[in-house]
Amino acid sequence: MRRLVVASAILVALLTLPLSQALAAPTAAPAITDSGRATAALQYLLAAQRADGSIDGSIGETADFVIGTAAAGYDPATLHGCAAGTGALAFLATASDAAAADPAKTGKAVLAVVASGGNPAVFAGRNLIARLSATYHSASGAYGDGSTFGQSFAILARRAAGLSVPAAALAELAALQDPDGSWSYGAAPVAAGQGDTNSTAIALMALDAAADHTADAAGLTYLASQQLPDGGFPYQDSSVFGPPASDPDSDAIVLQALVAAGQNPEAAAWTKTSANVLTHLRSSQASSGSFAYPGMSANAFTTSQVPAALMRVPYAAAAHATKGRSLPATACPTPKATATSTVRPTTRRTLRPTARPTAAPTLEPTPVPTPAPTDSPAPTDSPAATDSPVATATPAPTVEVAGVTGVGASIPPADQSGTSSPADGIPGPLLYGLAGLVALALVAGGGWVLLIRLGKR
Repeated sequence: MRRLVVASAILVALLTLPLSQALAAPTAAPAITDSGRATAALQYLLAAQRADGSIDGSIGETADFVIGTAAAGYDPATLHGCAAGTGALAFLATASDAAAADPAKTGKAVLAVVASGGNPAVFAGRNLIARLSATYHSASGAYGDGSTFGQSFAILARRAAGLSVPAAALAELAALQDPDGSWSYGAAPVAAGQGDTNSTAIALMALDAAADHTADAAGLTYLASQQLPDGGFPYQDSSVFGPPASDPDSDAIVLQALVAAGQNPEAAAWTKTSANVLTHLRSSQASSGSFAYPGMSANAFTTSQVPAALMRVPYAAAAHATKGRSLPATACPTPKATATSTVRPTTRRTLRPTARPTAAPTLEPTPVPTPAPTDSPAPTDSPAATDSPVATATPAPTVEVAGVTGVGASIPPADQSGTSSPADGIPGPLLYGLAGLVALALVAGGGWVLLIRLGKR
């Protein structure tokens, strides 16, 4: 008897110990990495991709979509939107024809082709490098009109394609730097205070890609002067158009420029109290994976440049996509169920009187055939085709990390911590506890049976 009691106690302890540990230990929420955030933003863009393969019909936004996809390790060749329409690369091939004289758009298309693993000199029957060279003016060193973005993207495109950059082109871009170290959008320097963070960041990226770091010190000093207390960057730290506000677009391009210049964006030099450009960028992401300009709703324009920045990949830097690896389509709308037609008889007989009698009939009414509905199927309740899927898709599971809501489905498997999963609706710990109680009952019951049998002996 004593041995039975001891054995029962030991068995109960072994069964209930894991249960007590499972109930006592809190379940840790899965951490959202910057890679997961980039994937969530790309999923949002995939759902926003139009039937023609573009993002908003824009070469620039579509190129950023392709570059960000490659930076996150996905294959840009798989970007066909939710409806499996025209690919993003096919759109760039067609759209680049109308932009052949624009060095900024042609240069960005080159960057996208290189990021996807293609050759811009033989891209879908087009030589984008030759088109870019045709916009170059050797006498001045300017590409196109010599404005900052055209000059910068032409230089970045040549470096991404493994080509040298004419010294005159670099000198032309460097000459556009303003007295305070900034650049502006135009083709001539402006007075101090009139430059902007976006132009400055793209110019620094271009010069650094060509191994020209002579403008880094002044340019980085200007960018540091524009950083706001929340750690982010505005287009300009100026109150001319109202109080300045950090925006994800400016955060992204400045972050890329800092990485290109060899800076650590999370270092003390780029931190305001405890905030930096990365903390601000992370806090700006919505649960859909999207980003929005302050005071506006989420949009693809603001979101498109962010993924590459989160992956710390500047323009013209090498991207290592996995061939055939496609983005998860969890942000795509869920198709509605279609009603299934059934075969019905063409006629059916019903027992009803041929005319409504005024008095009770003395005879049974004569049955007559009644025409049935036609055999055409019920209308199909399918969603209407749109160029850009709206945000009525079933949202992916979300998690909250440091007050920021992120898309759980976008987290790579390696980033998710193990948690007990329910079995048929019963939580794992409860199921385990029930099993332990059943085992305890069996042991106790067996003991009483044994005692009764011993007593009978």
